[in-house]
Amino acid sequence: MNNSNIEWTDNTFNGWIGCAKVSSACMHCYAEGIAVGKKLVPSWGQGSPRKKTSRSYWSKPFRWNESARKAGIPTKVFCSSMADVFDEEVSDDWRRELFTLIELTRWLDWQILTKRPHLIEYQLRRI
Repeated sequence: MNNSNIEWTDNTFNGWIGCAKVSSACMHCYAEGIAVGKKLVPSWGQGSPRKKTSRSYWSKPFRWNESARKAGIPTKVFCSSMADVFDEEVSDDWRRELFTLIELTRWLDWQILTKRPHLIEYQLRRI
C-alpha cells in the first residue's frame, strides 16, 4: 500500500498543518507554499494558527497498520510533512494524541522530521 508520492516512504500523515520558520533550512519551505496556496491555513509562521486535521483523517493510520499487519510487512509513514511535531506553538494535547497513535500502530514505522531537535526531550517529558 502506497499513499504517498515520496519515494522513501509509503504513507504521509499530518496531524495538523502549520509551522514557523526557525532556521535557514526553512528558507524554501514547500509546506508553507502548499498550505497557504491551497488555503489549508490562513497564514504561516509565528503566531499563525495551526489547524488540526479531521477525526476521519486521524483514522487512516489504523487502516494502514491493519494492512501492514495482515501482509506481515511494516509500512513507513512520513509524519508531519506540513508541520513540525515539536513546534512550540502546537498543543501538548495534539502531540500527546499523536504519540498515542504511534504507540497503537506497531506495524507502522513512523518517520518524524524536525527542525527542532533541541526540543524533543523537553516536549516528550511534557506529554
